[in-house]
Amino acid sequence: MRRAGDERTVDSPQNRAVKRARALERNKSLRERDAVYVAWGLHLAQEALRTRAPLHQAFVGPHLQESREGRDVLRGLSRAGVPVLRATTRILETIVEGSGDQGILILCARPEHPPSRLLHSAVSLVLAVHGVQDPGNLGSILRSAGALGASGVITLPGCADPFGSRAVRAAMGAQFVLPIAATDMGELLALARAARLQLVAADPHGPDAPHHVDLTLPTILLLGSEGGGLPAGLLEAAQRRVRIPMTRGVESMNVHAAAVGFLYEAARQRGFRYGAD
Repeated sequence: MRRAGDERTVDSPQNRAVKRARALERNKSLRERDAVYVAWGLHLAQEALRTRAPLHQAFVGPHLQESREGRDVLRGLSRAGVPVLRATTRILETIVEGSGDQGILILCARPEHPPSRLLHSAVSLVLAVHGVQDPGNLGSILRSAGALGASGVITLPGCADPFGSRAVRAAMGAQFVLPIAATDMGELLALARAARLQLVAADPHGPDAPHHVDLTLPTILLLGSEGGGLPAGLLEAAQRRVRIPMTRGVESMNVHAAAVGFLYEAARQRGFRYGAD
């Protein structure tokens, strides 16, 4: 461990805190057990402070203080009482590649949102996603769901971890404010029936276009992977199966683009009124 003035700078990859952060980055089971996940980059640190997300620790590299925004983040971490560990750029890179140049990596507390808390009779709009394996796509879906008024997102089997750092980075802070839960198909359908929520399934062969469906009702939007789509059990359970009309010769679109199409139509029907707005 090196000293810079009165401050100590970690330069060993065997440091206990560094080893734990590296393990959290690589091990989904550990993230779930400890309810902690990794986020990195200046913008995510700014969002975490702005939304008052609960933070366990921050790892700060020399590049953070090269900008006014970075220095503001460092002061914000101090005001919020977040433990700060100064580390070399090389050490940050051993945790997550790319974080060294940004100079900031944070360990965030993962909030607990049981599926039953997201799927109840007062819910307005929830997005349920099945089989989306690419964390970048999943993170982008989370970001758009939050932007377009979804009250939460349910991940179903086959999805990437929404709290993996690649998904967190793509979501640009959605995990700090958007309720996210995971469940299986059976529990999802049971909760939907109990709460009398409308099930609307994205289906490229569905008979309805989005604007033909009343999305002002309390609704679960079901979205599947680009390749496999939704499993038969979810398609059969849905009250409505909708497709986005596309030009001839185009069979499908990116799953995030499809999610935006459905979410935008729901927001349009609801007059673009979001929460307290």
